[in-house]
Amino acid sequence: MAHLNDDRGQIILIAALALAVTFIGLALVVNSAIYTQNLASRGEVAGSNDALEMRAMVEANVGRGVTAANRYNHSTQTALETALRDSVRTVSTQTERQRVTSGTLVNVTLAGSPTYGTRIAQTNTSRFESGEATPSADWMVRERVTRPGDGTTATRRFVINATQLPISGNEFVVTANGTGGNPEWTMRIWGSVGPGGTVNVEVDTSAGTQTCSVPIEEPYAHIDVTGGTVQGEPCLALRGGSFDGRFAHGVGDEYNITYAGGDGIRGNYSMVVRDSTPANTLDTAPASPFSTPAIYNATVRYRYATSNLQYDAKIRVAPGEPDA
Repeated sequence: MAHLNDDRGQIILIAALALAVTFIGLALVVNSAIYTQNLASRGEVAGSNDALEMRAMVEANVGRGVTAANRYNHSTQTALETALRDSVRTVSTQTERQRVTSGTLVNVTLAGSPTYGTRIAQTNTSRFESGEATPSADWMVRERVTRPGDGTTATRRFVINATQLPISGNEFVVTANGTGGNPEWTMRIWGSVGPGGTVNVEVDTSAGTQTCSVPIEEPYAHIDVTGGTVQGEPCLALRGGSFDGRFAHGVGDEYNITYAGGDGIRGNYSMVVRDSTPANTLDTAPASPFSTPAIYNATVRYRYATSNLQYDAKIRVAPGEPDA
């Protein structure tokens, strides 16, 4: 009987080892494909939807804190920041309590100081005239409103609640006029309130003109200028799209805000502007119209942690700010 020498035995052994390694590699490839297919069928990482839903809730709640601080704690910038920090701590505590029983840790903190601006408002139901001793129907509400360079409009939460509207031909007019000779953005409002009433909003830009008309039964017309709605319904004249009528769109990085025909409309309004210069002498609250220090935007750090997920992000909060 023939005998294998040592060299031939070693060759066979090496070949067997090579085959074993090959089979292991093929098994890993097959398992990897199965694992990848399994992940694809699952979608996002487990818990990520909860983290994003909680993020949206945090942003909304902090936004309410910003609005409350501007409305009730506007004596100084220090008072504004103190009120906001208290509000953020409350949001963080309440949010964590909602999730801690499920093994989730949530923390929300204010990241640095807020960006400040000015709130301009009228809270009674008088005409939209200036606050001087002899009121003017045509006046500059704010001068040199300056965009921050990130594309945002520098005016947010511009809301009008009118209890009386002017008739066609004597419209109330709001203009954002670029200081660098850029085109103007102009909004005209007219109509009637109450049963059978209609509110009309027309926006003129360099791209053309767009109008929306909304029937109303309420004794007031609610126009969210920066939010792009009338009576809670989308108003194409105030929105983006083929015609972009968003507030102050296309007027440049610095603009003035003016009212015209303010003696033909009654009600209240409010807006928050970023960097700007007072154009008229306005009293402080409760006189009307008035201007007070305000928080324009704030940034919070949001952390969401489970055994499977770590989510850490900074959220910029500017309630009522239109899309860039």
